[in-house]
Amino acid sequence: MGLLSKLKRSWTERKFKKHDWRIIQSIPFNTFEETIASHVDDGWEIEEDYLPLKVSTKKWKCELKKGTSILVCTWSSEHQGQIVGPERVVTGLASSLNLPAFNSPQ
Repeated sequence: MGLLSKLKRSWTERKFKKHDWRIIQSIPFNTFEETIASHVDDGWEIEEDYLPLKVSTKKWKCELKKGTSILVCTWSSEHQGQIVGPERVVTGLASSLNLPAFNSPQ
């Protein structure tokens, strides 16, 4: 791992620690799509310029907001779905999805 990669990883880890964020990674497409839809149904607001996610989409991103909580949801065909947000929200979500929540990207 090069110096630049180490610095970037260190900066990301500090950012996650400072904001008490967690990340769920490698969420399969159907689970990812259903999770976003269920959050919207539960009162989470999605940004106005939302574009629907499709299986063929290479890269995609949206933010879900509820109160002071923000979940950043990203999809890439390489890494599948990722959700980043506050520990108190993401840990429960990870448990319901039966996936691990990490302190920083793996």
